[in-house]
Amino acid sequence: MRLPNPIEWLRRAFNLPDTPDLQWIRTETHKRRLEQVKSGWIIAGLIMLGIDNNAAVFMFGFFCIFLTFAFLERDTQEES
Repeated sequence: MRLPNPIEWLRRAFNLPDTPDLQWIRTETHKRRLEQVKSGWIIAGLIMLGIDNNAAVFMFGFFCIFLTFAFLERDTQEES
């Protein structure tokens, strides 16, 4: 059984419009990228466990966060 999504409930309760960002997270491309990011974080976590330097772990973690945001960014397409 799927649990109700509280964000969707709030959007319906306050009659908020669909934005391009909300439409983007419903696409198959975004879902595929999200799965790739999940796999990337698992691999990154395993690498971090093997690194013996705390500073390197933090820097690697911050770099992975940057890549996550960059990879999941909505594609901008020019409308003609």
